[in-house]
Amino acid sequence: MKVPFTRIFNLFQIIYLNIFSFSLLSQSYDYNSTLKSYSQSTIITSQVRSDGNKAILRGSESLKNRKFVLENYSGIQMSVYPAWDNGFWPKTKPESMKDFYFNNDGLSELVNWGIDNKMYLIHHCLFFPNKYFPEWFWKSDYSKDELNFILKSYIKTILISNDNFRKVDAFNVINEIFLMNKGLYRETGDAAEDVKWMSLGYEEDKSGLDGKDKINDRHPVFIRKVLEEVRCLSTSKLEIRDFNIAFGGHKSDGLYQLIKHLKNTGVPIDAVGFQCHLNYNIDYNYSDMFKNIKRFQALGVEVFITELDVGMNLWGGNGKPRRRVSDVMRTESDWAEYFRKQNDIYYNVIKTAREAGVTLISDWGFRDDIPYGNWRKDQKAWLINKDYSKKEAFYSVLRALYETQKF
Repeated sequence: MKVPFTRIFNLFQIIYLNIFSFSLLSQSYDYNSTLKSYSQSTIITSQVRSDGNKAILRGSESLKNRKFVLENYSGIQMSVYPAWDNGFWPKTKPESMKDFYFNNDGLSELVNWGIDNKMYLIHHCLFFPNKYFPEWFWKSDYSKDELNFILKSYIKTILISNDNFRKVDAFNVINEIFLMNKGLYRETGDAAEDVKWMSLGYEEDKSGLDGKDKINDRHPVFIRKVLEEVRCLSTSKLEIRDFNIAFGGHKSDGLYQLIKHLKNTGVPIDAVGFQCHLNYNIDYNYSDMFKNIKRFQALGVEVFITELDVGMNLWGGNGKPRRRVSDVMRTESDWAEYFRKQNDIYYNVIKTAREAGVTLISDWGFRDDIPYGNWRKDQKAWLINKDYSKKEAFYSVLRALYETQKF
C-alpha cells in the first residue's frame, strides 16, 4: 500500500517537533529553580504553624521559614487543631452549653498572612480522634443533642470568624477515623484513639458495593453532619484524609466505600487526602498508587497528597520497644543508603502523583527539624537541612516536578 507523501511529511513533522520539544525541555531544567517554578497547575503547599521552629509568623526561624515558603510554594497548609497549636477548643470544660467558646485567633492570623501573600489556603483539621481534643472532652458524657449543638457551634465559629468560610480554599474536615491498617472505623469511647463523635450514631451503607468490596455495613452519622454543616456555610473544597491508604489495601478500601456512600447519598465531598508518611525501607509499588488515585478520581473527587515526608519506621509494636534513630543509623554508609532511598521515594511519589492528576501536593514541613513534638525526631525526613541548605531530596522533588510538566 502506498502511503501518501503528505502523511509521511506530517509524521516527520511530529517526530521533529517531539524531539525539539524534548530537547528544549532538557535544556531548560534549572538546578536553581524553586518548586513552584515547575508545579504548573498543581498546588504545592507546606505545613505551617504560627509559633515554634516551623513557624512563619513568630519565632527565631520565622523569617527564614517565610522566605523559603514564599519562594517555593503556591500555598500553605495551616495546622491548627482542636487542642494544639493555638487550638480552637476551651482548655477546661465549659459549665454549660451556652458557655462554649472556640478560639479562632490561631487560624485567622495564618489565613490573613496567606491572603496577603496570595497563597492557596488549606486548613488541617476540624474533626479527629479524641487525642487531638482536650482530654476533658474525651471523658465527657454529652447527649446526642448536646454533641450536635457542639458540632454545629464549633463549625460555625471557625468558618464565620474572620470570614474564613470564603478565604480558605479547602478544609480538611475529617482526619484519621479508620483503625490502623483496616477499613473499619474507630470506636466511640474515652480512650485517646477513640472518636467521641461516633456517639452520634450510624447510618446504613448506600455505597452499592458487595462481597469483599463491602468493608462496613454502616457509616458514622457525624461524617455526614460535618460535611453538610460546612457546605451550608462555605463553597470551599471539603477533604477527608487518612494514613496508610496511598497504595491501596483494606484501609483504602474502607475510605473508598465511604466516599462512594457519600456520593450516592448526596453528601458533599470534594477530595480525599493521602497522608504519605512514608518509610525509606519499604519498596513501594507506584503502579498501585497510580491505580488507587485513579479509582478515587473516578468517584468524582480530587486526590491530594497531604502530609508527605520520608523517614524511618521506628514504631515497634507487638511487644517490641520503640527504636531510636541510633539503633538504625550506626555508620555513615547507613545514612548514605538512607538518603539514597529517601530521594528515590520522594521522586517517585511526586512523579506518580503528577502523572495521575493529583491536584494538590503538600509536604509535612520542609526542614530537618521537629515539626510536632517528637514526630520523626532526628530522622532528617524532609527536603532541606537544618541550616536551610538544600538536600538531594529537594532536587528529587524538583526533578520530578520538572519531568512531569505538560506542554
